[in-house]
Amino acid sequence: MSQDNEHPSSPSSRVVDRKKPKIFYGWYIVLAAAAINVYGAGVWFYGFPIFYKVLIDEFGWARATGALVVSLSRVEGGLEAPIVGWFVDKFGPRAMAVIGAIIFGIGYLLMSLVSDFSVGPIQISALVVFILLYAGIMSIGYNTGFSHASMAAVNGWFIKKRSRAFAIFSLGAGASGITVFVLGLAMQNFGWRSAAIMAGIGIFIFVVPMSLLLRHKPEEYGYLPDGEDPNRVVDSNDIQLEDVNNANSISTDTPNYDYSVKEALATYAFWMLLLGSAARSLTMTSVVVHEVAYLTDIGIPISQASAALGGMVFASLIGRFGFGILGDYIDKRYLLIATYMLQAVGIFVLDSVQNMNQVWTFVVIYGIAYGGAIPLYFAIVGDYFGRTNYATIRGFQQFFTIPAVVFGPIYAGLVFDVSGDYSFAFMSFIGTLIVGMVFVFLARNPLSKQANI
Repeated sequence: MSQDNEHPSSPSSRVVDRKKPKIFYGWYIVLAAAAINVYGAGVWFYGFPIFYKVLIDEFGWARATGALVVSLSRVEGGLEAPIVGWFVDKFGPRAMAVIGAIIFGIGYLLMSLVSDFSVGPIQISALVVFILLYAGIMSIGYNTGFSHASMAAVNGWFIKKRSRAFAIFSLGAGASGITVFVLGLAMQNFGWRSAAIMAGIGIFIFVVPMSLLLRHKPEEYGYLPDGEDPNRVVDSNDIQLEDVNNANSISTDTPNYDYSVKEALATYAFWMLLLGSAARSLTMTSVVVHEVAYLTDIGIPISQASAALGGMVFASLIGRFGFGILGDYIDKRYLLIATYMLQAVGIFVLDSVQNMNQVWTFVVIYGIAYGGAIPLYFAIVGDYFGRTNYATIRGFQQFFTIPAVVFGPIYAGLVFDVSGDYSFAFMSFIGTLIVGMVFVFLARNPLSKQANI
């Protein structure tokens, strides 16, 4: 396969000449994106609660203040999402993945220097420095290189097998429990500053090279989505070259049409998916951020609390793979609703835990459920709106969910600061998930223009 350019100038001239490979290159892209997720999700989303607990203890920040940092990073990610998504769709995921990884790595190296300092008469607190780094530089790098780029690459290479491709891709974030565990050990043995340096170096050693394997769409290299044989497709269906270059000319169970951003925003399904996703994101972000702090508050040692967080991520592997595979055969809306119901049950268990046996019950139920929702949501957006503007459309969805991801962690922190526990917040999250089920149910696949031709 030619790898000289991410966007060859005339892909159509090579489509029917390319022999079908034994292993479709799209699966290499899925594995590379998953490997990037193993590291990135571990040192960013799932690893932050470990830093969070240590930082609020060292600097004396309130719980709500510490959660504010996470919320601000989500604000930044949401604000940049449509722009970064456009860059990914325009210039391809490989370049943006490398750029994002470099920025993220630099941010982690700088995070090891967080402290109070002064510039002349101006005093700058450690909190301000940390916000600028975590919610600024690091958030830009992660959202650019790890999130939008990887998902756009996976979505671009699959249609009929999209859900199972996203299932394998999302296994990377589930396996990031390994990274969380190693990060926790590094922090325990060397301190959080040294752990931050190690995390930053690892990005340059591991993530940047893996990012070079990403590609945008198979047609640009003479292939078709899902590993379809170009010669067979052209010979049997007499499809013109122009149609072959449009991946949605391949037969699938549901009509495929590449929506423009404007068309996607005009659909009812976009907004129902958005509201359903906001309900899940509000709950999930809050639980992940506060889980370790909550468990240590009720007497669970921090080593066991960190193990529970890592165990929850590992348990999500079952949900990511199982629900992801099912998504190619069963209506993804119904599967998403099932994951929401299980998440609500898991939070109910969490609110009443008193020992590690009960903690592990929560870990299994909630981990499987929240993990299962991830590939389903990634895939359903591709099913509904196509491939050409996938990253941009996902970017706008992320932009519009800013209020939810900002509100959740801060709200949970405020509930704790006022009442001394998280119980009321947990009950609120159960109600939020129930409302989210309704929105997901209403998010029916919009009729495509191609279906009416």
